[in-house]
Amino acid sequence: MTITPNHALPIDHFLDLVSDTLVNSYCFRSTGRVTATIGKKNGPLAGPLFNYRLISDDSIEIIHSDGRIERWTGIRIEGGLLHVERDGQLQTFTIRKPAP
Repeated sequence: MTITPNHALPIDHFLDLVSDTLVNSYCFRSTGRVTATIGKKNGPLAGPLFNYRLISDDSIEIIHSDGRIERWTGIRIEGGLLHVERDGQLQTFTIRKPAP
């Protein structure tokens, strides 16, 4: 799967959840894969690899290894922030480029 340039999702950039307690970092690739680091700050972390698919220009589904589907809708970028409704909750991620 190749992501079209007009899609709201930034490809090959890191998205880091703005949270005082959780670590959720994602990097979406044009191949339909997403690398993630998830867990708790100062706690255990995991680094799974997921698949994702486009639903619309501002919505995706992330397919977890256990078959669970996480839905992100209303994806929009304002400055260096990505805003999304994720499984019914509004969340904000910072956007950062990978190190050269």
